[in-house]
Amino acid sequence: MSANITKTLATATSTATKLSGPIIYNAKVAGQIAKQVYIREGMAPPSGAQIESAKEATLKFVKSARSANTWKNISKDQYLKAGLVAAEAYAFFLVGEIVGRRNFVGYDVKSADSHEEHH
Repeated sequence: MSANITKTLATATSTATKLSGPIIYNAKVAGQIAKQVYIREGMAPPSGAQIESAKEATLKFVKSARSANTWKNISKDQYLKAGLVAAEAYAFFLVGEIVGRRNFVGYDVKSADSHEEHH
């Protein structure tokens, strides 16, 4: 039993060691790209006034959304924009699912005919 645990830990450690170099390299590259985008786009963290403004706008929206008349006064353009935002969020969810599965359609399940060990 302990031999299996030791073997599993040794395999996991070996795999982690092999992957650590590429992971660190890719993280550094991503960090440099993000830094260049941040500088080129002139990005900056929000100021306190901007945070307060966003907070007030959000609270105002929540209060107005609770009113029944608000939904009747929304234009078709606003409904279209809301639908596009929802579709975009759903598309990002789907891409995340594909990346997580590492397969475009379904999960990569081994067939019952293959005689490979599951454990």
